[in-house]
Amino acid sequence: MLKHLDGQARYFRIGVVPVSLRTSIGRLHTQYTSLYHDFQTPECPRDPVRIEVQPSPFSLRHRRRYEISVNGRPRFAPARFDEVLPYVEWAINWELAEVMPRYLQLHASSMEVDGQGVIFPGISGSGKSTLTVALLTRGWRYLCDEFALIHTDALELHPYPRAICIKKAAFPVAESLGLSLKGGRHYHKGTKGDVFFLNPLAVHPRAIGRVVPIEFVIFPRYTRGAEPALIPISRAEAALELHYVCFNLFGCRALGVDVLAAMVRGASCYRLISGEIGKTCDLIEQLVGRSTLRHAQTA
Repeated sequence: MLKHLDGQARYFRIGVVPVSLRTSIGRLHTQYTSLYHDFQTPECPRDPVRIEVQPSPFSLRHRRRYEISVNGRPRFAPARFDEVLPYVEWAINWELAEVMPRYLQLHASSMEVDGQGVIFPGISGSGKSTLTVALLTRGWRYLCDEFALIHTDALELHPYPRAICIKKAAFPVAESLGLSLKGGRHYHKGTKGDVFFLNPLAVHPRAIGRVVPIEFVIFPRYTRGAEPALIPISRAEAALELHYVCFNLFGCRALGVDVLAAMVRGASCYRLISGEIGKTCDLIEQLVGRSTLRHAQTA
């Protein structure tokens, strides 16, 4: 039997994303707060993404369903409790393009290393989250595994350190990196199947990145058994590819194509053939290390 609260709200500022979660389901409060306790705030932040979750009335025709609304609008109705938290995360993602127009939003993982911003754009299944976790275990700092949030004026990369969603197929890789997923709570995320949500601060205490300029745009593609390789591409080609993974190209405050063009003008752009995770990370770190040395010599 579900334990109910009085529908109280709890507030969070997850990087630049403010969130309010109101639910009468005690277990959901506990699960969400366990992932985001470092971002909890005592008072409601300004203009939050307002999430409300309640169980639907029991029906003989259907299993118990849960109603998830965002800023007063119904969004999802998962049937199982282990689907609720993934749908809450998804609901917040859906809302960002509308409530945060000052950021151009790309479907990408984003990281910081030594003050440099690195973006890994790509569709689901390209290996973004696995690569993010692997680099995080090497001391890189995390911005997001699903978004690159780029301020349209400063062209800087901003943090949205949501919990990292690891798919079941990537569990062995995560465990080979020293992360223990056994005994933790697993969830079900639609067609992606079983997933695990990892708090980046559980990897190392300085895991959360800061606002940084964008130095690298790297398009990953995982190929089993492939020898990892980085292939330079032109900035024009990179801008065109980024166009296809932009959530709000015509919905941000500036003209999205202009922001993309200005962003890549100052970045080095590559395609990444990703294979064995250790070799792949070695290759990326060699690239970033060479760039860091070059900047130091010319500063």
